[in-house]
Amino acid sequence: TIVRKIAGRRESDLGVLWWPNYFVGGYAIHGSDSVPTHPASHGCVRIPRYAEKKFFRRNPIGRPVFVHN
Repeated sequence: TIVRKIAGRRESDLGVLWWPNYFVGGYAIHGSDSVPTHPASHGCVRIPRYAEKKFFRRNPIGRPVFVHN
């Protein structure tokens, strides 16, 4: 589930996260300038910058997150 959210920009050791929605283990669904079509992350789920705020607003803390292949 989404356990924490930060509105706006957050700097991390691995780069900039835009409007992050954190789930298990500190991973996040967040906006990014780079969203490749192949796996290229340390675990986060990147979404395009144009979708970050809408995703953030539509998914409250407590929303289930399902990650699959």
